[in-house]
Amino acid sequence: MMKHRRLLLALGFAALLGLSAREARAANLTLEVIYGGSTFSFTGTPNAVSPNLTVLNGNLVGSGYSFASLGGSSSGSASPSANVADSGTLAFIGGTGGPLTVIVTEGGFTAPASGTNNTLMSTQTATYSTGVTTTSSQSDVGNFNDGGAVNTNLPTSPTTLFGTTPAAQNANATTGLPTYAIPFTLTSTTTFNLGSNGSSALPTDQFTSSVTVTAQVVPEPASMILMLTGMPLPLVVMGLLRRRRAAA
Repeated sequence: MMKHRRLLLALGFAALLGLSAREARAANLTLEVIYGGSTFSFTGTPNAVSPNLTVLNGNLVGSGYSFASLGGSSSGSASPSANVADSGTLAFIGGTGGPLTVIVTEGGFTAPASGTNNTLMSTQTATYSTGVTTTSSQSDVGNFNDGGAVNTNLPTSPTTLFGTTPAAQNANATTGLPTYAIPFTLTSTTTFNLGSNGSSALPTDQFTSSVTVTAQVVPEPASMILMLTGMPLPLVVMGLLRRRRAAA
């Protein structure tokens, strides 16, 4: 009986370790804004980052750009998919203009582990105001990097304004991923190039972008038992032991 109790304790401990491993968090999420050779960096939690817009916009004076809102988010290590994303509203207030880039990145993802069907998806949306020129554009590249053999860039089609009326546009791209290692890093890079059409309306771009990795993972034996029975693993083992004793 003592032997059985030790076995149950060991199995229970292993199950707890498995749960804690699946709930492990990735590293802290970071966000960078790059303009004219200068980089402005902000660090958040494993799930979110919120730049100080007063500081950021102060650094962008003269560029022609100002953020009404900006933030990044992450799922942290999760299964069967994990992602990083950013969203906000960028205004062109008059000035130099040219390309401005927003990068959100997070490393240390321990889930999802590589499965039999891995995919990487990059998405973006853009809603331009009436004051933006027809040549204004937004483009996005999603990146997956396991620090070794797998380093995949996935650009989406440029989201460019057509016409002078408010327009919501979106683009996405998906590709397969080979077997990869953990931990891995996800990065979404969005580049803007806005200008004014000379109207009295303030030119703005309300945007989102994200990169997502998804894996179809085969459940481990302990997870299969929990899923099929809906019972904690030690209780399942205890029931089997009781049946064995009754049969004896």
